[in-house]
Order: sequence, then structure tokens, then C-alpha cells
Amino acid sequence: MINPADLVDGLVALLRDIPELVAEMGGDEQRIYAYHDQYPKRASLANAIHTAPSPSIMATWQGTTPGTFGGVDVWKHQVTLFLRARETFDGDPPTAYYRLFRLITKGVPATLAVPMVNATVHPSCYPMDLPLIQRQTDAEGLDYFEVPLTFTEMGDD
Repeated sequence: MINPADLVDGLVALLRDIPELVAEMGGDEQRIYAYHDQYPKRASLANAIHTAPSPSIMATWQGTTPGTFGGVDVWKHQVTLFLRARETFDGDPPTAYYRLFRLITKGVPATLAVPMVNATVHPSCYPMDLPLIQRQTDAEGLDYFEVPLTFTEMGDD
């Protein structure tokens, strides 16, 4: 089994390599970042989501489940992206979250020639399964979106 932290870090690196996605973050690639659990400093994902800046994309490992792929037992790693769109103003088109989701799936990292949905994020994993995007609400009643991703290992490292 791979170290999921390596998978999350690889995902963040590829997302930072999509020029249009970095532009959506106000040109600051550091707004695309990983959340790694570190007790007691980082022991509350809910707090990390609540304090995420706008705009930002935070990636975190949610867990690993057993599965099958082509009749073989494999590990499936669950990584979630938490999205906060940039501020929009009256008259701006309502496209912020739609555009982020499109760039996460169809954006092409500068160092690759394929869209993210077909990219090898970790050498021991297949490209991501087709993701979904869904609305969530934080503790203060502010909406954000999350994109759960699944990465299937090619074997058992």
C-alpha cells in the first residue's frame, strides 16, 4: 500500500501546474495546498475547512478502502478537494465553482500533455475515477464545494 500523503502531495503539485487554475487562485499557487493530519496541531478537518481562505483548494486524504479492479484485490484511496471560490461581484457571471471543477477534471498541467482526469498522479495508481462535485455548508452556514476523488492502486506496494 502506498503512503497516501505522497498521493495528496502529487495531486497538489499537478493542480498547481495548471496555469488557468492558479489564475483562479489569484495567481497564488500556495492557495492550492494539502492538509495532512498532525496531532495535535492539525486535528480538526472541520476547522481547516472553516478557515480556508477564499479562493483556495485544499486536498486531504479521507481514507482507504479495499476494492477490486479487473478481478484483482486493490486499495482505493479517497482524497477530497475542498473548494472556496474567489469573491464575485454584481454583474460577474456565476461560474466560479463550475470553472474550478472543470479545471480540476479537464485542466492540463503544463508538464503533462493530458487532462487531469487522465493524469497519473502517483506512479502506483491509475488516474482518478470520474469525480463528482457537491455543495456543503460549514459551521457558520457558508457554502463551499467538495470534490471527492478515488485513486485505485495498481497493485499492493
